[in-house]
Amino acid sequence: MLHLIRRSRVLAAPLTAAVLLVSLFVLEQRHFDSSSALLLALLFAVAAAELVPAAAMIFVLIALGLQATGIMPPVILSGVSSYVAVPVVIFFATLVWKSGPRWVTPVAAVVYAALITVIWFQDSSWITYVFGEQLYDRALIQTAVYAFLILGAFAAFHLTGWALGAAVSAASASSRAQAQAEEKLRETEIELLLEQERNRIARDLHDVLAHSLAVIIAQAEGIRYIHRLEPEAVEESATVIADSARRALVDTRRLLEGVSPTGPTEERDPDDRKIADLIRRFTSSGMPVAIQSTGTPWEMSVDLELTVYRLTQESLTNAFKHGDREAGATLTTRWTADGMELAVSSSFRPSEHHRRHFETYSSGRGITGMRDRAEAVGGWLEVSIANGVFEVTAFIPSPHGIDHHALRLDPQPALVEGVRL
Repeated sequence: MLHLIRRSRVLAAPLTAAVLLVSLFVLEQRHFDSSSALLLALLFAVAAAELVPAAAMIFVLIALGLQATGIMPPVILSGVSSYVAVPVVIFFATLVWKSGPRWVTPVAAVVYAALITVIWFQDSSWITYVFGEQLYDRALIQTAVYAFLILGAFAAFHLTGWALGAAVSAASASSRAQAQAEEKLRETEIELLLEQERNRIARDLHDVLAHSLAVIIAQAEGIRYIHRLEPEAVEESATVIADSARRALVDTRRLLEGVSPTGPTEERDPDDRKIADLIRRFTSSGMPVAIQSTGTPWEMSVDLELTVYRLTQESLTNAFKHGDREAGATLTTRWTADGMELAVSSSFRPSEHHRRHFETYSSGRGITGMRDRAEAVGGWLEVSIANGVFEVTAFIPSPHGIDHHALRLDPQPALVEGVRL
């Protein structure tokens, strides 16, 4: 929705010009003739003001200059309502002004006011109609005061358009800055969580290895002294060494894979609960995740649950970092008797920068690690980019299903819009 609003904003100026055109022609019962030349010229500048602000401002100056030189119809014919378009041009031009110093638009607003004042006093029929025929018979100072009042009125009118444009532009810039700051904060939060997880693993790994290696070293040193005097104790020491090494290996594997060292029956959360928590974190961080599931789920072993969780986590993290977060991601699971197919699809942002991120990621360690993880449990994994959608598809076989891994000894490489990964 937000992208639609941003894309449709370029139509604001042309639509405003169309509304003014219809309104003034209906209210003043105008016709498309020479008397409407100034109005049409100024409304054309309104329509183009947001796309080419500098050109639109210059065009207004030219139109008013042509009226001042008598080429355009005078005020008595063109009507005073035509000048309503001038502050509208200033508003839209200020809204997107990047062509030069910011003082250009307010100065132009005052110049326009001065030029219109000159145009008014050049048209004797109009000025007499407004102030009465005796205006030119009055003292010069009185005429100057009237001119100053007209100049001030138009200057205030034009500067109001400039002030509104500057205010809206500042508010838009502030909103963009806030959105960028919030996005950076979310990325930092994700990075912090990952760093905290790495630190936790490092601390636990240090404890496991330090304890296990200390036991192993002590037993090995003891064997050097007792193997002759107490040969019956060697077997016991060797058993302790083997058990300690085996336990250290199991605990290290559990730590690196993110499974609690206390075992699956004590503190290990069910796989669906962990994935639900993962989805909640991404959704609360600005990337909604839609879930689709078909078939009847079957019970998974610890290794299969961990594999599914890590594949989901890696795919959603990649979509969060490089994809279109507002468009969200879709997590699809299809359960059959032979296995479970997992698919994570997301849209990447319409820029070459983020496309390169996806292609680099697809050919780098991220996908390689995920593919190795899937193949370790007898499954497979593929990635593809097509029509602006990045998709990761993996198959996890059931313990009693068909060996799909054996059927896919030479899987076809994934395609990135015609590019093989």
